[in-house]
Amino acid sequence: MEKKKSWHNEIDFRCSFGMWPFRRNLEITPRGFDWCGELLPLKSITRLRWGVDLRRGGIFPKRVYVAVFGTSEKEYIIKTKQKDFYEHLTDRYWKAVGRRLFTEMMDGLAKGERYSFGDILAEDEGITVNTKSAFSASKQNFYPWKELQWGIVNGSLCFVKREDPEKLLAGCSFLWVDNAHILNIAMGLLQNSDDRKKLSLLKLK
Repeated sequence: MEKKKSWHNEIDFRCSFGMWPFRRNLEITPRGFDWCGELLPLKSITRLRWGVDLRRGGIFPKRVYVAVFGTSEKEYIIKTKQKDFYEHLTDRYWKAVGRRLFTEMMDGLAKGERYSFGDILAEDEGITVNTKSAFSASKQNFYPWKELQWGIVNGSLCFVKREDPEKLLAGCSFLWVDNAHILNIAMGLLQNSDDRKKLSLLKLK
């Protein structure tokens, strides 16, 4: 009971943003995400994404922090220039929904399911990359984890082959690709794992 109560406190969040008459309200509780009076149960939220949108103009680029959540049918976008607010909000995203999405993905991978992240299909034992060309039909190539290296470059999770680390194999943007952060958490755990064969063996602490 104490652990459940602690989780309730961790995800509890209320905020208002935007200028009148376009002001919006969001409340996050164990009941779900309440968006301007529309309650979305936590189980109905199937995608998250967040990142920094650098807008050019003048001497210095303008930073806009973007945090998105959505169901299978709709998405809801919050934009702010306040870094602290953005960090608190995305922390609640992860604790309220992200951990569940991670567990569901691991369970699905163990059953043979594949998950799309842009041009990447994440599988239990590696990724399949869809390579497009203007002069030929698209190709799909599979790469096991042991043949890959990965890391974050310019707001994207990027993959290269170990034998050719200078050439980008594939990448997915945290700002534009749903659940890219979920995959990134998995890749961080895999990086520190002694057995880099299957993602489904990973567990969150």
